[in-house]
Formats: sequence, structure tokens, C-alpha cells
Amino acid sequence: MSEEADLIARSGGGDLDAYDRLVELYQDRVYQVAYRITGNREDAWDAAQETFLNAFRSLPRFRGASAFSTWVHRIATNAALDLIRRRPPQPPVSLEDVAVSAGDDPAETATRSELQQRLHRAVTSLPADQRVVVVLRDVQGLSYEEITAVLRIPPGTVRSRLSRGRESLRRQLADLAPAAGV
Repeated sequence: MSEEADLIARSGGGDLDAYDRLVELYQDRVYQVAYRITGNREDAWDAAQETFLNAFRSLPRFRGASAFSTWVHRIATNAALDLIRRRPPQPPVSLEDVAVSAGDDPAETATRSELQQRLHRAVTSLPADQRVVVVLRDVQGLSYEEITAVLRIPPGTVRSRLSRGRESLRRQLADLAPAAGV
């Protein structure tokens, strides 16, 4: 039995230490999914907390029909989307501050930070259905099959939403691509 399977079984039986370990294993990925979907740090933390509360309550019913990571991504995605639906639109905030070391060129750091902010604004400007698929595929690296399982939508829908989302990002960020033939 893998460590994860053991932690899941123990957590389902009410072992809080085992569940704390599961949370440690997945908290960064859950937060990142929530942050990319909500575009807001506070909302992402709220969605991550909601994710782990819902997962703990539902863990005794987890039967392993899908991977635990897929199951947790589904809960995180739903929690983030619920926050978006419940709250009035808010302007996006910048990505986490870029760490500046003593050797970093301030101009390069400013350029990198500006680029990150533009990318973040472009992703958060996508309609929620496209944003979720783009985040799960291009940021989190989930396979099409995993996204299908997380969102419970047909593979063709995943592909079309991803295509539309990428095309929108391509148009918004066209000036960042190097000129053809140069």
C-alpha cells in the first residue's frame, strides 16, 4: 500500500494526523488552482480551506474510482468557482511578488514582474469555464483525461474550451511573441 493510500485510509477513519499529512501533500497545488481560478489571494485561501474541509467531510465516501489528486482538484475547482459566483467581480491582483536577490538587475526584475502581471490579468479575464481548463492543463499540467474527470465534462468540451481559452490568450498577448522570420 502506498503512503498516500495509507494516509487516505487512516484519514477516512478519522485520523487527523494522517489528514494533516494529506493536506501538506496537496496544499500548494490546491492553492495554486484556486488562485489561478479566482485571481485573488484571499479568495484562493478561502477556496483552499473550503476544499480541505469538504474533502475531510467526504473522505469516508471516497472509493478511489479516480485518483485522489483528481478528486481533490475537482473539489478545489468547485470551491473556487463557487467563490467567483458568490462574490462581486474584483480587479485582479498581481501574482506573488518576485523575489529579488542582491544580484538581480532591477530593470529585469521589473520587466519580469510586469510580464507576470499581464499573464495573470489575461488568464483571469477569460470566462470561468475556459479559465479553469487552461489552469488545469497549462498551469497544473493535468492530462485531458484528468481534466475530464475533475470537471465531469466530455473530452471534446475540454478540448474546445482549452482551444478557445488559448486563442484568447494568444490574441491578448500577441505583442509578447517574437516577430516571425526574425
